[in-house]
Amino acid sequence: MPSRQALEHLSIGESIQDVRVVGLLDLDPLVVSRWLCGEDLRGIYQPVILHNCLLNGLDLENRTFYEMVELVGCRVTAAHFKQAYFYSSLLIEDCVFEGDFNGQGIQSDGRLVVHDTVFTGYADFSAASLRGRVNLVAVSFPGGANLLHVLVNDWREHLGREIRLAGCRFRAQDIPAGLDAAQLGIAPFVEGDPRGAEG
Repeated sequence: MPSRQALEHLSIGESIQDVRVVGLLDLDPLVVSRWLCGEDLRGIYQPVILHNCLLNGLDLENRTFYEMVELVGCRVTAAHFKQAYFYSSLLIEDCVFEGDFNGQGIQSDGRLVVHDTVFTGYADFSAASLRGRVNLVAVSFPGGANLLHVLVNDWREHLGREIRLAGCRFRAQDIPAGLDAAQLGIAPFVEGDPRGAEG
């Protein structure tokens, strides 16, 4: 399915399921302006639901989502989440992100849930702002990630409470010194572990 056709379905609130989306799926055409008390609340006001899709590229960069965003069973070659703002919720489950994941400045006021997902390239979460509840369960970062450093530096008091990690795997060098990884549900990858690339 061409990305243009996928956008047509998403624009009327339909989910995309069991297809390969060819080309970059750039959600910019879904952005609308809504004025409230003299303020322009530009963003995407319908749910974005993608199930069991192969995506060449997914661009959520600099977009504000007022409804839920759901990626389940997807394989994404290029993911652009830089400065994406999720007011409602973000669910990522049973997905594989190939290549680097740009999540710099990602923001979430609602629930952010990532389950059984693999980030094969480097995952950059610099300047992330996670104000809602966060659950990361069985998430693997074999390509590396700065997520734990960001959480320890900016959100340490929320770890284990509003921010929950369970069964997550990181490279040893991505686990900050002094962090009780085992207590938080974090395990380092072991050299030669066959689950390193795909969890």
